[in-house]
Amino acid sequence: MKKNRVLLVFFVLLSVLLLAGCGGSNNTAKTDDGTGNDEKSANLDESLSGAALLKSLNFNFPDSLKMTTKTVMTDNLSTTSTTYTKGDNFRMEMEMPEIGKQITIYNAAEGITYQYTEGQTTGFSFKDQEMTTDLGDLNLDEGVTSIDDITDIFPDNVVARVETLDGEKVIYIETTENDPENGVMDMHMWFSTKYGVPLKTEILSNGTVVMSSIVTDISADNIADSQFTPPSNVVFTDFSSMNLDDLTTIPEP
Repeated sequence: MKKNRVLLVFFVLLSVLLLAGCGGSNNTAKTDDGTGNDEKSANLDESLSGAALLKSLNFNFPDSLKMTTKTVMTDNLSTTSTTYTKGDNFRMEMEMPEIGKQITIYNAAEGITYQYTEGQTTGFSFKDQEMTTDLGDLNLDEGVTSIDDITDIFPDNVVARVETLDGEKVIYIETTENDPENGVMDMHMWFSTKYGVPLKTEILSNGTVVMSSIVTDISADNIADSQFTPPSNVVFTDFSSMNLDDLTTIPEP
């Protein structure tokens, strides 16, 4: 599941970069049922905060998860993405302005990631061990999307507390980074105590929200294995030896 979490964060960041190159939702995050959430929320010690709160948590990332997210940029460009995860398998369908639906599939058994545009007959792929870019250089820690591992990422002075989002108990986490070029960058996240993933995220630059995302639908129902099989009518070009930084130079199909 750790590789799964890395992929989830990577493609969320990729969606933000693609949106920026193209140019807050008030929807309620939905769950498949409330029973499990009530049970886990009852175990929260709301008197704790910061690192002490994070260290007290013990939630598990579901083996199968489907999640739809709306992301909005400062210039009102928006995209809707649906992610499917099952074990180490991953699929993201992302509606991009003026581009269409971008589909990314990671097949864990093959160790290959596929990406293509719906309706096109060509795409590209790359293998796990043959990428020339070190994922560590991208600051994609394996636990970023997991509330279980979050204490390994943030410092002891992290801002964290229990809040309520759309009637659900969540863990609010706030981080700040001083960037020499961009100034003060803040990230606000509201983690589900049922699923262990962010239901809402805000990125602020010098106090101004530059990106916000909110989960509009989420469920832990079983997902068919076929969702992680690339389509047979698409020809994929292997870019395994290419540096990830060069992917933006690939011409559109």
